Amino acid sequence: MEKKNWAKSIWGIISPMLIYIGIQIVVVMVIQAGYTAYWYMQGVSFHEIAFMISDALQGKELMLTMISALVTIPILGFLMKRDIDRQKASNTLTKFRLSNKLLYLLIIPFAIFNMEWANMFVSVLQIFMPEFMLDSYSGTQSAIYESSVILQIAAAGIVAPVVEELIFRGLIYKRIKEISNIKTAAVLSAVIFGVFHGNWVQAPYAFFIGLAAVFVYEKYKSVMAPILLHISANMASVGLSYIASKFQQVQGESIQQFSDWEIIRTISSSMLVFFVLAFVMGIIINSKVNPKEVENEIIDSGNSML
Repeated sequence: MEKKNWAKSIWGIISPMLIYIGIQIVVVMVIQAGYTAYWYMQGVSFHEIAFMISDALQGKELMLTMISALVTIPILGFLMKRDIDRQKASNTLTKFRLSNKLLYLLIIPFAIFNMEWANMFVSVLQIFMPEFMLDSYSGTQSAIYESSVILQIAAAGIVAPVVEELIFRGLIYKRIKEISNIKTAAVLSAVIFGVFHGNWVQAPYAFFIGLAAVFVYEKYKSVMAPILLHISANMASVGLSYIASKFQQVQGESIQQFSDWEIIRTISSSMLVFFVLAFVMGIIINSKVNPKEVENEIIDSGNSML
């Protein structure tokens, strides 16, 4: 019986990711089938269609990811509601209410500061990474930053953070916490979040953001907190990347070249500043945000899933 329970717990942890991956595969297959049917009716041979589909989907990775995420979100909502109904049945569900909703605004600078120092930490790591590690990120980097800014904002800035937080904090973290403790669940869910990104460059960044997301989730007692954190971090990253690309276009060849040591020293100094700012914001959130447990109230799972 114990083995069966552990198997069920492990399945509960990995299944949200598998559902998302499966939907991504199905979305691509459906689009490919649509292209195939259309071009076949136009008299195009299957051999030519294969090349045409490849060309048609080239550079559309971010769009496909966004479509897959939008399809996945309602399914994740259903799974979260089912978890809450299970907690209600076992009398383990607790609802919290935050008296001042404006306290959610504290998450925005906390997210931006964490995004900055984590990105800078990864930038230093990249100097020492071998080529194969850097190459693991090239496809993802091209898919994101070669897309239009509007698509980056919609997909990477809004939709992706929502679906990822529902998966990794709303489902995976909570399910791990049911069979362990908060610290273990926080670290393990952050590790899984990093590995899920599938490349060596994003993995450490995602790990740190995952820990920050768990922190605000536990403080605010709502999945809306890590969603806001993730959106704020991604939107700031998209904005800064856009500004940096424009700056490089203007500067061109006049950009001064620095040695690795000078780059490490400069980035490390800035990283320390943003780390301290993030730490201070964390202290403020920890002291100011104290949701109260709701007592003597009928809890509706539809309203409590967040």
